[in-house]
Amino acid sequence: MTTTIALTSCTRYQAGLAQPVWRDILAADPDYLFLLGDQIYMDFGLWPFSAMPNGAPKRLSVAQFAQHMRQRYEQQWAQADFARLLTHMRAKSGLFGVWDDHDFTWNNAYGADPDMPASAQLAAKIAISRALFHEFMDCAPNPPDIFGAHDTPLARFIFLDNRSFATPAHGAQAALMGQLQMDFLQQQLDHAKPYTLICAGLTLSHGQEYWSRYLKEFEAFSAMVRQRAGVIYLAGDIHRNRFVPPNAHGKVPCYEIVSSGACVNQLGLPFEFDRRRNWTWMRLDDEGVLVRQIDKHGTTHWRIDRATWTHTALGRSRSQS
Repeated sequence: MTTTIALTSCTRYQAGLAQPVWRDILAADPDYLFLLGDQIYMDFGLWPFSAMPNGAPKRLSVAQFAQHMRQRYEQQWAQADFARLLTHMRAKSGLFGVWDDHDFTWNNAYGADPDMPASAQLAAKIAISRALFHEFMDCAPNPPDIFGAHDTPLARFIFLDNRSFATPAHGAQAALMGQLQMDFLQQQLDHAKPYTLICAGLTLSHGQEYWSRYLKEFEAFSAMVRQRAGVIYLAGDIHRNRFVPPNAHGKVPCYEIVSSGACVNQLGLPFEFDRRRNWTWMRLDDEGVLVRQIDKHGTTHWRIDRATWTHTALGRSRSQS
């Protein structure tokens, strides 16, 4: 018995720039595709190099925000290779996803931010984002929520929403997931499947934003996942691929696999050489987990043994394209 999964995140549509990563994933024909946030970019980069720099959607009216976000979705969903892949994955009921800041509202946005000025009309814009996410993605296990769970013979997939209930990281009560989701996660970890895949937009320990900054909540999360075997955390956000083993003395209580940068510019330059082509392929079976992390230069290979829950680096192969 095997289950194969492709995962990636961060797709910024730009007219005239190809998105070959979708052809690569379609050729691999996974059982499941996980899109882990930033399927569109409401904002990107800095002024004056960007027409919609980071944070600019705060200043849009609600009507302008809705128009801008719908246009972003329509452009990406009309991209031929992406549309072909989504049609293929929907036919096998294999599409799942979450959101992150750039398809939630704007860069580094928090749904429960007490300091957000009323002029930003945050609640109205979140409602628009949620409706458009469900309209275009149409993949949530438990709408209208973004978070939910799905079972396969080998694994339980748990999808988390690291935006709707989040606050800034400062303060004793700071939370990324919020109590409702923490209770949900605790319940969903109680199952008899060999593997648990927890999926979210933000990483545990990399980038500018990450879960381990929220000390109290992250301590509770760590205690939960250390009580059971076979947990892997999947995330996006950072425009890089990462394979991070558990570290009892550090910030990572379980394996963390990050795959980010499907179709986005690393430096913000409007040229093909600056585009990423990052995604990850996984195969779960009774013996363990194979992981291939692919970028435009090659593939890095790993294996996690189910019995010992230790990993082996299997080397790197160069791209032939």
